[in-house]
Amino acid sequence: MHLCLMSALQAATPTLRRPCDWCRQRKSRCVREPGQQKCARCILHRHECTYVQGPVPRRRLDRQQSPTRTEDFGLNGLSPSPPGQAVDAASPSRLTGTLGLEPHLHSTYIGPASYHEPTLLDLKSVSTSVNQDMGHPRRVNQSSAFITSADSTSASESQRISDLDQIEASIQPFGPALVKVYFQIVHPLFPILDKGVFLEKYARSYREFSPPLLAAVYLVALDWRLFDRALTKATRVPDTAVLEDLAMRAMSDDMKRAKLSTLQAGLLLLQRVRSTSSTLPAQLLALGQSLGVHVDCSDWSVPDWEKSLRRRLAWALYTHDKWGAIVHGRPSLIPTQIDHSDVGDWDVGPCTLVDFPEATDTGAEEVEGIVDAGLGRAAFIQLIELTKIFSEIVATFCSVGATKKGGLLSRIGTTGTMSLAKPLVMKLREWHSSLPDNLQLGTTYSHRLSTNGPLHLSHMAAELTIHRALLRTLSADTPPALRSTIRTAARARLASAMKLIESLQPEHTQSFWGFAAASQVAMIGSFAGLLWATSAEAEEAVEFVNQLERLRWALQMRASAAPFIHEALRMLDDEVGDLGALRTATSVDYMSWD
Repeated sequence: MHLCLMSALQAATPTLRRPCDWCRQRKSRCVREPGQQKCARCILHRHECTYVQGPVPRRRLDRQQSPTRTEDFGLNGLSPSPPGQAVDAASPSRLTGTLGLEPHLHSTYIGPASYHEPTLLDLKSVSTSVNQDMGHPRRVNQSSAFITSADSTSASESQRISDLDQIEASIQPFGPALVKVYFQIVHPLFPILDKGVFLEKYARSYREFSPPLLAAVYLVALDWRLFDRALTKATRVPDTAVLEDLAMRAMSDDMKRAKLSTLQAGLLLLQRVRSTSSTLPAQLLALGQSLGVHVDCSDWSVPDWEKSLRRRLAWALYTHDKWGAIVHGRPSLIPTQIDHSDVGDWDVGPCTLVDFPEATDTGAEEVEGIVDAGLGRAAFIQLIELTKIFSEIVATFCSVGATKKGGLLSRIGTTGTMSLAKPLVMKLREWHSSLPDNLQLGTTYSHRLSTNGPLHLSHMAAELTIHRALLRTLSADTPPALRSTIRTAARARLASAMKLIESLQPEHTQSFWGFAAASQVAMIGSFAGLLWATSAEAEEAVEFVNQLERLRWALQMRASAAPFIHEALRMLDDEVGDLGALRTATSVDYMSWD
């Protein structure tokens, strides 16, 4: 009778939060999907899902005695909670039912070519639990499944806590201020975190995070510490070198129990322009595939906010893979065409405003923040569309097969290359003309950082990639009229690029630019160097030397407060050196080079 009473209570109270008897015995998380009478594990293993056993009595620990809770932060102001006020650990959490963010668990996507047979996953032994090395299966829809394992099977929990403590100690007492700066400036333009989930966890304890993610948020935010008064007045600035070393070391350990937070951390660490490993992008792509971000998650049995987060993460990974061709000079690892065909391996749904839960937020920070969050979201979506075009450009003009001796471009010559370029130029033109007024470069707002600079610099880099390919096809056999047309168009693109750099205002340069910006700026200088090196007349060569000096001056005037411009200057010096020193030689001896 008691069993019947508990079953009736369960049916009448579908939101009951304590674990069922079977999950309690195995000390595993008990997750019940909306509308289900049984939890996910009881359904999977065909168990009765009962609540007969009473909860184990808990003894509330004093704040000073708690081994896991240090400081509690409120969700809104990120200020310490009043003394003695503890966050209720039993309250509903947004992490319940997630696939990639559940505490102490990590999940690996099972692809169709895996040795695992999806049909057999459903027949796994009842004795299998997340506390065993083999993990347990979780099917998210008819065709997609994951193996979920406990973190303790792959990495040291004590090491994770130690890393977090070191990271937090290195930035104390500025943690809350840095988190606030991050969500005011970086997050609107690079929305790879779920703000609500991050703040929920941060309010409880910094120990709930993966070490590289916490360190990465702090690291990126430190570049904008002047936007917080407490950080501006601080006599001690956190050592970014120490923090970056902690982050990269913790990243290697976190790879053993990878979650979505591991991918988020890696993408943020890529934004550091100083000493990030050049192999990290390829590692992150493999990591993203193991987490299943390349698969359409629209009908998965995970919370809606996680579906949106997965789409944003997938497209952020896509943009990094594609623009990495400029940064690292390596081919893209994601297919060029995103056509959602039946034979494609990139099956991510389009990123739309629906994928930004914060779009419905009407708080003061959303309306009056340092960055217009709405414009940041629009710029993120537009960058994805531009990157799809850039992917075609790189595949057409920069592949090994196209550029090698005897390859496609050498076989079709300058005329054939022009034919390949025309449709891509039209796509770029249509993309640019469709931008709304509030995303135009010249549109800025008082007391707001602009979201538009990175978008227009990326567009310029895509255009220069086409013109650089055309210049490289010129030879002694090219008709003079065609040569003149190509070089005139290239000079016009260089002039436009110079105008873009010179029009950048503090509202642009102080905003978040992303990992590719320095390389895109340096590309303008290398493009001018290419025009200089292929000039047929001394007067024309001098013109491009002057353009380079003009570019260098424009960057020097903006470099002190913008890390990416400072890095672009260094890259420019490495690439073209001081062509100004050749000015005299150019005007006297250049004609003998012909």
